[in-house]
Amino acid sequence: MTTRLALIILNIAGLLGSLIWLLTNPGWEPLVVSIGLIISLITQLYIGRSTNGGKTIMKQKGGKESTNYQSKGDINIKNMK
Repeated sequence: MTTRLALIILNIAGLLGSLIWLLTNPGWEPLVVSIGLIISLITQLYIGRSTNGGKTIMKQKGGKESTNYQSKGDINIKNMK
């Protein structure tokens, strides 16, 4: 199970819980929680999609006689002069 799917399932469970809370105890607090969870679920379903399959795409340009370093993670550059 991917992290994205786990977050969607947790969001749906929280939304169901907040809707039950809203039905049993009407008020502004469960209404705000329900609206927030609906917005976050919509965001997770539609905006969270990756166009590149989840891969990191890195591009780099450098000028003449320049030294360029590119790394996806931590990098340690020692002065070799």
